Amino acid sequence: MTLGTNILDRKLSAYIQAVACDRLFILCDEVVAELHAPLITSLRTMLPEPTFLAVPATEQAKGTDSLARVWSWLADEGATRHSVLILIGGGALLDFGGFAAATYMRGIRTINVPTTLLAMVDASVGGKTAIDYHGVKNLIGAFHLPLEVFVDIDFLRTLPIEELLSGYGEIIKHATLMGIETWREVCRIGDPVALMDEEWEALIDKSIAYKSSIVEADPEEQGLRRILNAGHTVGHALEAYSHSNPHRRTLPHGEAVVFGLLIESYITTLVRGGSRDYIRQLMYLARELYSPFIYTCKDYPELIRLMRHDKKNSSGKIVLMGILAPGEVEPIELEDEGIIKEGLDFLRETFGS
Repeated sequence: MTLGTNILDRKLSAYIQAVACDRLFILCDEVVAELHAPLITSLRTMLPEPTFLAVPATEQAKGTDSLARVWSWLADEGATRHSVLILIGGGALLDFGGFAAATYMRGIRTINVPTTLLAMVDASVGGKTAIDYHGVKNLIGAFHLPLEVFVDIDFLRTLPIEELLSGYGEIIKHATLMGIETWREVCRIGDPVALMDEEWEALIDKSIAYKSSIVEADPEEQGLRRILNAGHTVGHALEAYSHSNPHRRTLPHGEAVVFGLLIESYITTLVRGGSRDYIRQLMYLARELYSPFIYTCKDYPELIRLMRHDKKNSSGKIVLMGILAPGEVEPIELEDEGIIKEGLDFLRETFGS
């Protein structure tokens, strides 16, 4: 991983010169291509004759249509197993672009250039690639590690505050998993919007280093890596539900993860006991940084149905990563839907809805 500020044009071109490949392809988020037009133009000039495609890269676009478009583009332009695909964009583009690369000719090499905070600390690291399918987030995917990841802090300057705070949700999750000292550090920061470049760089470096250590120990999620799914059983359900219901606010991924952490931690206290101090501190952060996500008890059956599609589930039971305290995590299997409903009630009460 290469991390810094204003590094992309220098570092990426130097790296590519040392990579043996017959063709170079760049798949770029169309919003990034517009916002950073001078940089993208510079890259296309400096790199050895890249073939370029800009595409929509929202979560709604992360499906089979986008996947087929990338496959067709690679095939039509003559990509081979010796080609390299550079992915420039947020988490959605890295997900479906990475999955296209993982499946095209049984796998071609990729280089990730994340342009959102969420992608920097989450999607760009670990090799998980996927598309959404049948209304379920990341239902179809593959493990496909990139050759390298280039994290340029300069991309954060054009990021909307909502997207910045969404990415910060994954940093909150990593801090929870890392233990009490890192958790206290994040609590002291509070609202991260005013952080300086060097502070962001240190925070992102620490978060990526933690996730990378977990991925290296368990690259295909057979055991330890499952803790990175904390907040995701419920969070993915809330996120997917928000995208499928036009009358609900669309929930960014990192924000959904924080809400998932709140609900799952509360459930953990009901079935295992746990740190109420952690829950109080997390409630404070959630209310300071995020807007309420409004739902009612009539939405519970659909939310629970979405939770039942989670990949961690086993033998018909809903499985979540229970947070007993910062740094203390254990899987919890749930059969009683009543406890899940109590957790959903708790989030509504947290925001007074």
